Amino acid sequence: MRGSADYQVELWCDGDQAGYACSCPMGGEERFCKHAVAVALVVTDAVVADEGPTADPSEEVDLAAYLRGLDHEALVERLVERAAADDLFDGRLRMAAARTSAGGLSLAAFRHALAAAFETDGFVGYREASDYTSGIDSVLDSLGQLLEDGHADAVVQLAEHAAELAEEALGYIDDSDGGMSGVAEHIRELHLAACQLSRPDPIALARSLYDRERHEGDLEIFYGAAGTYVNVLGDEGLAEYRRLAQREWDELPPLGPEDERSWSSGRFRLTQIMRTLAELSGDVDAEVAVLAHDQSSPYQFVKIAETLQNAQRHDDALGWALKGVALHGFDDHRLVELVADEHHRVGRPEQAVDVLWSAYEGSPGVDTYQRLAQHARRVGLWQDRHDEALTLLRDRIASKSRDRYGPDNSTLVAVLLLDGNPEQAWIEAQAGGCRRDQWLELARLREAEHPEDALPIWREEVDREIGAMNNQSYVSAVATTERVGRLMSAAGRGEEFAPYVAGVREAHRRKRNLMKLFAERGW
Repeated sequence: MRGSADYQVELWCDGDQAGYACSCPMGGEERFCKHAVAVALVVTDAVVADEGPTADPSEEVDLAAYLRGLDHEALVERLVERAAADDLFDGRLRMAAARTSAGGLSLAAFRHALAAAFETDGFVGYREASDYTSGIDSVLDSLGQLLEDGHADAVVQLAEHAAELAEEALGYIDDSDGGMSGVAEHIRELHLAACQLSRPDPIALARSLYDRERHEGDLEIFYGAAGTYVNVLGDEGLAEYRRLAQREWDELPPLGPEDERSWSSGRFRLTQIMRTLAELSGDVDAEVAVLAHDQSSPYQFVKIAETLQNAQRHDDALGWALKGVALHGFDDHRLVELVADEHHRVGRPEQAVDVLWSAYEGSPGVDTYQRLAQHARRVGLWQDRHDEALTLLRDRIASKSRDRYGPDNSTLVAVLLLDGNPEQAWIEAQAGGCRRDQWLELARLREAEHPEDALPIWREEVDREIGAMNNQSYVSAVATTERVGRLMSAAGRGEEFAPYVAGVREAHRRKRNLMKLFAERGW
């Protein structure tokens, strides 16, 4: 099978079980790839592999013997022809030649090979993406061989060039499977290994890495470089990295709760660099200072508090979390939970429940109700809060203006179902309506003892499913119709089922696939 890379395919039988393996990326995930399919077709004589209609599968061509029989010039000519037709093959040959050149190592051949490997020639679709990234990896493997030959300085330059090519190519690839992330990791490992061997000037390396991390694209090959290269940078390089970052950081305006949050990639990357440097210093207060530079969202205070919790500074964590609540209110449940957990930790359960109550009071809903119930039950306070919580919710629903569709008790129904009170949930749904999925849940809960209540809900569901007009919905409609029949029988109205089905048939007689399903049931 022809492609941009060579793979090793194995097929075998172990008793009644067939086995397969392929060295391609899909094979590495133990999936039956197209290469295994191709080999299976050939070995089972389902197809004949490039041999023409009169080929005898039992006649094998000894390609190696043929090539050995060619004179040197003829062999060279064949290889040159092959290279002219395949840029990737050409690049790999040129790299091999460059490694053995008596005139010293030339980086031009390696740059040419990298350019050929990353060339997209238009858009690389999903089906071609795996072969595309495999071709790149094969060239990067050659850089690894170059590193083994002792050319670490050259590999540093070539890996940086590969990083630039990868970022440029990313926009022309369907990378749904994340193959380019693997390429990025390959480049990152090569560059780090080359730097560890070549030991470049630490200040020059710091400046190069900093510039690349600050301005790189979506592959983020040099993300967190200060931490990754810490042993190569040493104290001198790390100090330069910190100096470059601090210079920009000092000019970056802090964000307060009233400021519109900036999602610029520049601010994000600089913040991450400063966090990495703070973590390397081991100074928790420095980490907090970096995070506190942006107080425009409540989640920033969650991150600050978690950083302090990890350092076993729980009082400070609670202080910052409470500051976040004071600035942003109770909208972020992660911040509310953190404050409540810290109150529990120091033995203040009433304050923990008060925090959850404030969050519920600000936004009474299913999630806030559930979290309030969880924390109040934890300390035996739910009985005191339960009725108050339901009253608040009822009052809030009543105070809302009614639109032309009338009232909707969906939230109240949901919390009553959480309470395990389907009877009251049914009453509230009857009084104010609720979502379709809740009506169906209520019908399931009531049909055993109150089939008359459930019947109209399931009959309406039959109409909805038929209205979807696809084969799957027709199958569901038939199952629901059978349910209607069982409920009619349970309600003592079994004689009504045949007329009901007849009415459905008459209304939808032109839906042939549905009628076929009805006929299979004898309806």
